Amino acid sequence: MKRLELVIVQFEEVKRLIEIGRVPQLRLAHILLDSAVQLIMHRMTEAELDLERYPFEQLENLRRLGTLRQSEEPFNRRFAAAGPSNDQLRAEIQQLEGAVTSKRKRKKINDNFGEKIDFLVERQRLPGDLGPVLKKLHDYRNETYRRDQHRVEVIRPAVLICFDAACAVLDHYNPGTMIGDGPLGPELARFQEKVPGRQDPFELPHRAAQQLRKEVGLDLTAVRTALVEHLLGRLRDLEFGLTYIEENITGGAIPGDGIRVMQIEDEDLEASFNREVLRSRKYPLTMNDVTSWIERAKAMSSLDDKHALFAGLADLEDAFEALEQKVRRAVWDIDESANMR
Repeated sequence: MKRLELVIVQFEEVKRLIEIGRVPQLRLAHILLDSAVQLIMHRMTEAELDLERYPFEQLENLRRLGTLRQSEEPFNRRFAAAGPSNDQLRAEIQQLEGAVTSKRKRKKINDNFGEKIDFLVERQRLPGDLGPVLKKLHDYRNETYRRDQHRVEVIRPAVLICFDAACAVLDHYNPGTMIGDGPLGPELARFQEKVPGRQDPFELPHRAAQQLRKEVGLDLTAVRTALVEHLLGRLRDLEFGLTYIEENITGGAIPGDGIRVMQIEDEDLEASFNREVLRSRKYPLTMNDVTSWIERAKAMSSLDDKHALFAGLADLEDAFEALEQKVRRAVWDIDESANMR
């Protein structure tokens, strides 16, 4: 129970921070949510890999046996001579390799957030449509953590979307064996059944996820509104950043030069110093694409399916986030040069 309580306390604290609604609290809420999701998924992957423990250990023993048979030490070869023939040994190793997760993949899963998501989706422990959203929100959380300037219009909807996605992960979490290790704290105890004899601790994550969503007000309309506001806020910041870059281009600029400058290749010095050359280049993105992204974000207001909303969020972010990161960096550099920070 204590393992589950650790997670629930984080959710409760996030809920409190959302109610305050100021940027410092929302920034912390985003970080706490990402931490809770990572902790749950770490436990889920551990539990899933533990199901392979016996065949994985058997595979390792057979590999050690094969290594001993190839040893230069006579004692090792004699010790390993008993057991299956070499052909049988190879066949058993090959069969087990197809049944367990390799050491290399285990390391990737342990080290990488995205690999954990892909693994849990592959094992049907998480819904597939949730994967891209969790990855995007994790990336955005990293941006939130590193930046010291935020707009509440952008970060608040991001936290609400993240809260909803985190509740989805909690809803799919099976905490495994629950040992009665003392009385529960109030954060977790309130989700227990009140009727005597109907206590099912394995239902606690599901009940908690449902109740937390209600308390934060995350029905479909609220999630959709938050998602669209978040995207539009970032795209408005992108538009402002490109305009700001144009205003600070030496020698004057025309509309569209900002987005062109952001796409100059490092070795293209001619385009860097000659505006006519810059404008003659054919770059993948124009301001028409920015306008198109804004229209796509607005159109998501009519979607009535959360899966479609999350898929749309991931697709749209894929389209503009690389440019967004370059523009943020360029705006920062301009302000640094002008001693505005």
